[in-house]
Amino acid sequence: ALPIYGSSEDLFRDSIDSCENDITEKVSNLEKKVTELENDNLTNGDLKSKLKHENTQLVHRVHELEELLKDQETRAEQTVEEELRRHREAYSKLEKERGTEIELLNNRVQQLEEENSELLTAVSRLKTQTEKLEEERQRISDKLEDTNLRLKDEMDLYKKMMDKLRQNRLHFQKERDATHELIEDLRKELEHLQLYKLESERPGRGRSSSSSLSEFNAKTREVEMEHEIKRLKMEIGRA
Repeated sequence: ALPIYGSSEDLFRDSIDSCENDITEKVSNLEKKVTELENDNLTNGDLKSKLKHENTQLVHRVHELEELLKDQETRAEQTVEEELRRHREAYSKLEKERGTEIELLNNRVQQLEEENSELLTAVSRLKTQTEKLEEERQRISDKLEDTNLRLKDEMDLYKKMMDKLRQNRLHFQKERDATHELIEDLRKELEHLQLYKLESERPGRGRSSSSSLSEFNAKTREVEMEHEIKRLKMEIGRA
C-alpha cells in the first residue's frame, strides 16, 4: 500500500513542479522581453512610459500567476492529503479484513488438525479392533475345523457302533429265535415226560425195575429241563 501512496504523492508533486517551471519560464521570458525593450528604447520617453506600464501589468500578472500557483499547490496538497487519507482508510480496512480472515483460517486449520488427530486415533483403534477380530475369527475357524474333525470322527464311530449294534441285534435275534425253539422243544419234551409220568402212575400197572429206572430218569430229566427253561427265560429277560 505504501508504494501506492508514494506514487500518488509523486504524481501530484510532479504536476506542481511542472506548473512552477512553466510559470517561471514565462516570467523569465517576460523579464527578458522587458529588458530588451528597455535597452532598445531608452531614449524614447513615451516608449519608456509604455514599457513601464506594460512592466507594471506584467508584474501584476506575475503576482496573479504566483497566487494561482499557490492556490494550485494548496489544492494539490489538499488533494494529496485527501487521497492519502482514503488510501490509509482503505489500507486499514484491508488490514482488518485480512486479520479477520487469517484468524478464521487459523481456527479452521486448528479444527482440521484436531479432526485429523481424532481420525488417526479412530483409524488406529479400528486397526487394533480389526486385528483382534481377525485373531478371533482365525481362532473360531481353527476351533470349528477341529470340531468338524472331531464330529467326523464321532460320526464314523457312531456309524461303526450302529453297524455293530445292528450286527449284535441280528445275532441276538438269531440266538433268541434259537432259544425260543429250544424252549419250545424242551417244553414239548417236558410235556411228553409228564404224560409218561402220568401213564406210569396210572393204577393197575405194575412197576418193574426197568420202569422204576425209567421213571427216575424221566423225573431227573424233567427237573433238568425245568431248570434249563428257567435259565433260558432269565437270560432272555436280562437281554
